Amino acid sequence: MTLLVVGNATVDVSFELEALPRPGETLLARGRMVDAGGKGLNQAVVARRAGAEVIYVAAVGDDPEADFIHARLAAEGLPGADLLCRSGPTDQSIIYLDRHGENMIVSTADRARSLTGAQVSERFERLGRGDLLLLQGNLARATTEDCLARGRASGMLTLLNPAPIDYPYDGLWPLVDLAVVNDVEAATLGGDGAPAESARRLLFAGAGAVVATLGPKGALIVEGARTTSVPAATVAVVDTAGAGDVFCGVLAAALSEGRALPDAVAWAVAAASLSVTRRGTSSAFPTPAELVAIGAQIQPREDWGGDRARP
Repeated sequence: MTLLVVGNATVDVSFELEALPRPGETLLARGRMVDAGGKGLNQAVVARRAGAEVIYVAAVGDDPEADFIHARLAAEGLPGADLLCRSGPTDQSIIYLDRHGENMIVSTADRARSLTGAQVSERFERLGRGDLLLLQGNLARATTEDCLARGRASGMLTLLNPAPIDYPYDGLWPLVDLAVVNDVEAATLGGDGAPAESARRLLFAGAGAVVATLGPKGALIVEGARTTSVPAATVAVVDTAGAGDVFCGVLAAALSEGRALPDAVAWAVAAASLSVTRRGTSSAFPTPAELVAIGAQIQPREDWGGDRARP
């Protein structure tokens, strides 16, 4: 199975702070780090490290930052990534990180929003039933809808991680086989309430299944009338930036190799838990060897009666 990731690519500039800034406050950083990032790039890189066959499509600018991203992708075994060059600067993220590992992130998305469904259409022609599509919230709504519709028409399994949330997803959920949201996103998109309740509202809106990530509490799988809890191990948190992308990338890779949804989520939770013990974005992700070792430790759940390849 092949995983098609359509998303963004950014240069991430992280500042280590004693505490996150308050309105009007100027702070001196304790450290600075520059990394390749963006939810699309992160998820594609992690999925590749986890063993998936990945096609990654994103738009970058006509600047040295684009060369930096090309080099990082080549180092990750994705030299053939479809990076479409656009006039203007490559998208960038500024990350503020406090001593507890909490973060605040601001990103640009001009290049990501320039990508259209028609520009991606050729990639869908190579794919079909059994393959997977993974999207995030950085694309324009029309592009997201176009890609989901093309994926559904091709018989692909469609995964959506609607972060950051910049527009309503009403009408898109019936095109989504599996939605991945954190507790804040679940409340925003499904209405205030407990994560399981908010996730179930997304099912009512048309999503096939929902995974709600809960940070140190692990994740919930909400599918049909069933809610399944997947716990996380207790770890010392250093940096939470990119943990959600580790989760999504590993989840997609696990599903692409035919794992049942609870087993895929367990692998994703364990990998994300490891990533938060390190600083940085893509540089903090588990290595291929670490991901293989984590995946090998996941014991299939005997109480799951769903399709092993699809949620």
